[in-house]
Amino acid sequence: TDVKGFSTISEALDPSDLVKLLNRYLTTMSDIILAQKGTIDKYEGDAIIAFFGAPLELPDHTARACQSAIFMKRAERELNKVLMEEQATPTPLMTRIGINTGEMVVGNMGTAQKMDYTIMGNAVNLAARLEGVNKQYGTWLLISEAVYDNGGKDFVTRRLDRVRVVGIHQPVRLYELYETPGQVSSEEKEMIDSFHKGQELFEAKDWSGAERFFEKALTLVPDDGPSTTFLKRCQEYKLKAPPEGWDGVFNLTSK
Repeated sequence: TDVKGFSTISEALDPSDLVKLLNRYLTTMSDIILAQKGTIDKYEGDAIIAFFGAPLELPDHTARACQSAIFMKRAERELNKVLMEEQATPTPLMTRIGINTGEMVVGNMGTAQKMDYTIMGNAVNLAARLEGVNKQYGTWLLISEAVYDNGGKDFVTRRLDRVRVVGIHQPVRLYELYETPGQVSSEEKEMIDSFHKGQELFEAKDWSGAERFFEKALTLVPDDGPSTTFLKRCQEYKLKAPPEGWDGVFNLTSK
């Protein structure tokens, strides 16, 4: 996880107020992770690194991670109401989250004098990359195809691009983790359906057809980040098509 624009928030507060704000935020978010039996690896400033399935095995670890992320975004809305009323922060705290699942090493790492119980591996790196990729799609919760296939399907999700993220060469399909099924309005369901139709046409290189569906999605949810992103791409590709032989995979150049 990471908070959008936290450096700007830090500049506006004195250190003691910043610590109070950060502790309130981290307590709210950490309690949710712990309630879902997650293990908090470490805090890096405003970022939380956590994993599910160790030290005790959890067969539904991916679902627990997804549930935690959704609950965290819900709790964030309520926390921000209070923080803004109290003028404890100049702007709301908005969390981006990346989730991946896969093989990794879990255990004590470091030196004989100083060790951390932590996680390492390519699967960990991909989760970190997904958190940052949210910026490029206007999303808050991104999961990998591995998460989608192993518990993510039980949630409301949105299929996005196949991408190569920085430092990882194997293309991965991205999915936005949207909400639990009972918490999505009819307008949101229609928006996601329209987006998926547009994306299918987009991947078939039918820019004009895709454009109409993305425009429809934006009439239903005007501030939808992915629809805005894909609509802009359609407009750009109508003027200048992607290179011949383009396979639909986007190479993301920033973290």
